[in-house]
Amino acid sequence: MSRSRFSALWLAASLFCLWLYWPGMKAWFQQDDFAWLGLGLHVHTPAELLNALFAPKAQGTIRPWSERAFFMSFFALFGLDALPYRILVFATQLANLGLLIAIARRVTGSTMAAALAPLFWTANSALGLPMSWTSAYNQILCATFLLGAFYCLLRWIESGSWRWYAAQWTVFLLGFGALEINVVYPAIAAAYALLASRRHFLHTLPLFAASGAYALLHRALAPGTREGPYAMRFDGSILSTLATYWYGGFGSMRLASLEVPPWLSALGLAAPWILSLAMALFLGLRLRRGQWAVLWPLAWFLAVIGPVLPLRDHISDYYNAIPTLGLALLGGWAFTAAWNAHLAGKAAAVFCAALYLATSAPVARATVRYNFERSRAVRDLVLGVARAHEIHPGKVILLNGVGTDRFWAGMNDKPFRLLGIDDVWLTPGSENTIQAFPALGDVSQFVYPAAATLRALRQKQAVVYEAGGPRLRNVTQTYANMAPLRLKATLPGHIDAGNPAFAEQLGDGWYPAEGGYRWMAKRASLRLGVASSTGLRLFLKGFCPATQLSKGPLHLQIFIDGQVYPPVTVSRPDEEFSFSFTLPAVLKNKDFVEVVLEVDRTVVPPADGRELGLAFGNFALRRL
Repeated sequence: MSRSRFSALWLAASLFCLWLYWPGMKAWFQQDDFAWLGLGLHVHTPAELLNALFAPKAQGTIRPWSERAFFMSFFALFGLDALPYRILVFATQLANLGLLIAIARRVTGSTMAAALAPLFWTANSALGLPMSWTSAYNQILCATFLLGAFYCLLRWIESGSWRWYAAQWTVFLLGFGALEINVVYPAIAAAYALLASRRHFLHTLPLFAASGAYALLHRALAPGTREGPYAMRFDGSILSTLATYWYGGFGSMRLASLEVPPWLSALGLAAPWILSLAMALFLGLRLRRGQWAVLWPLAWFLAVIGPVLPLRDHISDYYNAIPTLGLALLGGWAFTAAWNAHLAGKAAAVFCAALYLATSAPVARATVRYNFERSRAVRDLVLGVARAHEIHPGKVILLNGVGTDRFWAGMNDKPFRLLGIDDVWLTPGSENTIQAFPALGDVSQFVYPAAATLRALRQKQAVVYEAGGPRLRNVTQTYANMAPLRLKATLPGHIDAGNPAFAEQLGDGWYPAEGGYRWMAKRASLRLGVASSTGLRLFLKGFCPATQLSKGPLHLQIFIDGQVYPPVTVSRPDEEFSFSFTLPAVLKNKDFVEVVLEVDRTVVPPADGRELGLAFGNFALRRL
């Protein structure tokens, strides 16, 4: 393919991508973005930097390039200006389109297939989230490494130059820093060699050793979970999950939820079946002629989707972002074959392409539009709080009317700390108006205690803002007038130990709050309000500096309402710890439960003089 023709194809694909996903370029931050943006706030030494880059986070993930270094470096340079982040995401995706064009031309031998494959992939609805949510950049960057490594393999096969083989290894190994799915690249390379260039097959086998070593290392550093949505289920559900991703791979699963004509919604339901049949027909005809290479795009899909198939309880549309690249290439190849056959073939090719684009592209556009609007609502909330903090320095900011979507998209991930603002809370009772998602967090931990609210309003130490609309409105006086009638000074079922507002719930053995935590001595107590005495569990979180473990692991003994529990062990230095305990079936008090904590030893820093046990952040009672 000439350079001018390649440039024309790349320009067409890029313009289509920009047109379809343009709202994503203007999207702001939301959800996990704030956790990654704040990762560098406590990095002051080389050791802390290494820990921030490579320590397992978020379900044991280790993604230094696509998450850690990306967010930390851009936050240091651009702060909360989202545009530079989005430009990088789009630039990376446009590079992916160029790689796909070059690969499709070499694999299929067709310029038409090379032109259509990036268009089909771009239109897939699975790309909607990665193109509008910055935390999903790992999907885009991982595609770059997989495509880049495979492109190098193709260049090595066609040129015989071992520099391309070495380049393949380099890109492949770097890909482990983008996303764990990179581990499947050897299967992609070996499948192509076996189907299209068998004399190179043996040279792909060493790649499996690298993936195996990475898998073992990752498993040792970040063991998989056995409970919750990220638990791996190796049973018959894998086949049903595969069917779900295959059906969703044609992009029309959520078309019925959009405001589209009924006939288009019906087409959306039928499209996966029609397109699957068309692909099967194409594969069957080519395999009858012994053209085994046509199976390779299918091998790409199966290889990349394979690692997430055991996640039966965590099926996500965007997991299809990279696998559907193979289906797009297969679709371009099939279109070209049908177009070159006869008039009926041309008609079938146009019908299938139109069916796919008409049912998938609208879902992709709706996804990116939804995330754009959602992120902008979070931006209005965060910047509104920043303005309120400027107007009322030193005062507690209470937010009233924060809806479910805005809370989980923004406030749950504590974005205000990025601006140096700590005292931002929900008004008492807000937990009753925000839908609960226990897997994401606990709304009650963001609610300011009723007693503390009444006291702060009385002493003019708090302001209340209505957050239900696009702009925050100061409603302090109105809320303060009604608060004594609405609020009851009951004991909350949670404690933010680092916040003075919860000091009344803490008993003996605690030191003043510092840095979002509060140190205990050898023994400390606290009280938590109990709304219902059945089916409750105590969750606690804290932090253990390395100095506390200089003589070995610490053992923490818990007493709940007088009942002693087996001690738990804190052994990981400079990391947060968390534990949970089931409350006794019968409680001594109906309104509260008393918790006593005791460590087996303490440390007395020379420059401090205090007897320090552990530092705690949160305590909360939740239903099982």
